[in-house]
Amino acid sequence: MLEINSGLIWTIVNLIVFYLLLRHFLFQPIQNIMKQREEMIQGKINHANAVEKEAEQHKQKYEQALADARHESMQIIAKAKQDAREEADAILSEANQEVIRMRKDAEASIEQERKRETKKMQDQVAGLALTAVQKVLSEQLNEKENENLYNRFLKETGEQSDTNRA
Repeated sequence: MLEINSGLIWTIVNLIVFYLLLRHFLFQPIQNIMKQREEMIQGKINHANAVEKEAEQHKQKYEQALADARHESMQIIAKAKQDAREEADAILSEANQEVIRMRKDAEASIEQERKRETKKMQDQVAGLALTAVQKVLSEQLNEKENENLYNRFLKETGEQSDTNRA
C-alpha cells in the first residue's frame, strides 16, 4: 500500500500554509489592486464619454449659434439693401420734383421776360409811330419827302427790332 511518509505530510502542510499565505498576502492585494485599477479605468472611460458628450453638445450649440448668426447677418444685409433702395428712390423722387419745380420756375420767368420785352417793343413802336406822325404833321412835306420819311421810319424801326432781337 501506500506508505505515507512524515516528510511528505510536512511538505503538503507547508504547501497549504504557503498557499494560504500567498493567497492572503499576495493574491488578495494583487486582486484588490487589479479591481481598483479596473474601476479607475472604467471611471476614466465614463469621464471621457461624459466629456465627449458635453463637447458634442457644445459643438451643436456652437453650430446653431453660427447658423443663427449667418441667418441674422443675411437679414441685416437684406434690410440694408432694402433701406438703400428706399432711400435712393426717395432721393430720385425728390430730385425729380425739384427738376419739375425748377422747370416751372424757368418757364414762368421766361414768360414774364417775354411779356416785358413785348411790352417794351410795343412802347418803342408806339413812340416811333408817334414821332413819325408828329414829323409828318409838323412838316407838310411833299410826296418825295413823305417817302424819305417813311423809309427813314422803316430803317429806324428795323434797327430797333434788330437791337431787341440781339
